[in-house]
Amino acid sequence: MDTESRVPARKLAEWLDVDYRTAWYMSHRIRRLLSDPDWRKLSGIVEADGHAVGAPRQMYVGGHKKPEDDYPGAGSGGSKRGLSHGRAVVLVATERGGDVRVRRIAAHSSIEVGNAVRDLIEPSAHLVTNGLPAYRTVGPTTAEHVTVDHGRRRLSNGGGDHINTAEGPIFLFRRSVQGTWHWVSRKHLDAYTTECAWRHNRRGVSAATAFIQALGGLDAVPLGDRELVACG
Repeated sequence: MDTESRVPARKLAEWLDVDYRTAWYMSHRIRRLLSDPDWRKLSGIVEADGHAVGAPRQMYVGGHKKPEDDYPGAGSGGSKRGLSHGRAVVLVATERGGDVRVRRIAAHSSIEVGNAVRDLIEPSAHLVTNGLPAYRTVGPTTAEHVTVDHGRRRLSNGGGDHINTAEGPIFLFRRSVQGTWHWVSRKHLDAYTTECAWRHNRRGVSAATAFIQALGGLDAVPLGDRELVACG
């Protein structure tokens, strides 16, 4: 529970001398335990940022595979199809000096982002986001909303506002996918983001304490093998 690099199911299978499918099943059973009984909406200074999971869909041009959309980066104004085209999207909200909340959204649109902000963040919060169009209408949902123009390569607006805190958990999740899990399906995306958020929110506690807190989720509905592998 205390490793930052996570443990792949194949390595777990090697340690426990079981086959890969059994280890993968056990990993998801453990993720089902990771609940947060003290969950609350974020308050104070809250940073929010979106993250597209996975690579853009591929197409063949002149016999060579290339991305369907050469996505140049958030806020650059050069994307032809937007952040969520062909990929799952999660909204990451982080309380400055506090916890992180992750919510999968159907699209990186103002409606989806607004709904997630209302569910995750207190109306009294000071919200900081980048300048993408999807965030322009979330202002009325919080006491104050400021933006950082990443399209002009600005990491701060000069007044101390930035979204570097939110980008930290996004970076760790991306590294977990690339270095440990290698691929995450849409069906199980919530389980993997829950694990990353749960670990981040307990970064200051000992491994023993984290283990005891994980056991607190034993009253969760058991995850059956049929549910785990069902199409969806």
